[in-house]
Amino acid sequence: MLIIIGAIFLIFIALIGIGLFVDIEYDDHIENGRYTYVPEEENKDNEYVEFTVSNYDKSDATLIYYDTIEEAILNSPLNDENEELSVPADFLNHVDETLHIWQGENYDTIFYRAGNDNDDIQGLVMARCKKQIQSGHTQYAFMNATSVTTKPDRILLDDITELVHSSLKWSDLLQDLNPNYPNVRFVFGYAHDKEIYSLEVEGQKLDGVIEINVYDRIMYLWYYNDLKSNKRGDCLSYSVDVPK
Repeated sequence: MLIIIGAIFLIFIALIGIGLFVDIEYDDHIENGRYTYVPEEENKDNEYVEFTVSNYDKSDATLIYYDTIEEAILNSPLNDENEELSVPADFLNHVDETLHIWQGENYDTIFYRAGNDNDDIQGLVMARCKKQIQSGHTQYAFMNATSVTTKPDRILLDDITELVHSSLKWSDLLQDLNPNYPNVRFVFGYAHDKEIYSLEVEGQKLDGVIEINVYDRIMYLWYYNDLKSNKRGDCLSYSVDVPK
């Protein structure tokens, strides 16, 4: 019996030790309410891998141009990828609210909402369209898009630092949404804490933050029009205030 009690006691102490270690490791990154991430020494100089997928641009011969960016998206192959049986297949194709448009020389990238607070689900979509001038009028052809969906009981739940790190990591693969590729490095991400306004990546302040009211809760999309760094996304250093 004593042996069993002793073993349980040792396991309990070990679990406490592990918990303290995790807390200390996390707290080591926080000073005066600000979290700072610096990659390990061996990763600091890992260069950014330029996005060079061969089908980044589609041949103009395969593109269908429309008079408005909304019409181009409506007639695109963009579909709901979340298998929501109560939502029409073309749910994400409807630009119900334009939240922002980044205008490039040859492309526009639109950030829009599909659905509204009266719906059981909403979509937040980033889509890139190619532009051409026809008889003095700009026309648009859908290229590609990425989306996230939200419900009244399901908003972003991750820690602000985890969301930032994940966004930077995946930013290399999302350059196909860059309206000015390859001349600049377009980076964006989501957050649910107002502290995101304090974000700095490689010492560079944000170019903008877009607030979105979703089911009476504020979400944020932050972005850099041109992040000045040649490091890979997962090797970028950053700092941000943490919620109190």
